[in-house]
Amino acid sequence: MFGIYFVHLKVRAEILDYYKNLKETMADSVPVSDVVCVDDMGKARVMEPVLADKVAGLRDKCAEFTSDIEVYRESVDTFIGVMDHLAKQVEREKRDAIVVSNKLASLPNKAEEEIAKLKSQIEQKTTELERYRIEHRSLQKIESDQTDLINRLSFQN
Repeated sequence: MFGIYFVHLKVRAEILDYYKNLKETMADSVPVSDVVCVDDMGKARVMEPVLADKVAGLRDKCAEFTSDIEVYRESVDTFIGVMDHLAKQVEREKRDAIVVSNKLASLPNKAEEEIAKLKSQIEQKTTELERYRIEHRSLQKIESDQTDLINRLSFQN
């Protein structure tokens, strides 16, 4: 029993030393009675009940803020997902526009090629027409000569 009493005295002395050191470190800014108090349940508290209530209120507000931040993070994640989808869609449209632009740019080249091809065909047909005209004149001359020959031979008989 004497040992328990001695331990109790030792603990009490340590607590008193702690409060004395606490009082010295806090100087005159905060009295020890404001730091340690007894609540309604008879428990020793490091802070006043009003301050403890404020801390509990702050804890609740922090939990609410954390919840709001989580909702915000989910909204941001959703927004980022939508933006990624739109970015992919824009890239597809951009590629399609480039393909159409390239096709459109190649149209004048194709038109020039078609014009050159048609001009070549016109030249060939013109040359062929000129050859047929010469052949036609030649045949007309032969026909005329033959008609003259037939007429001469018919009149001689």
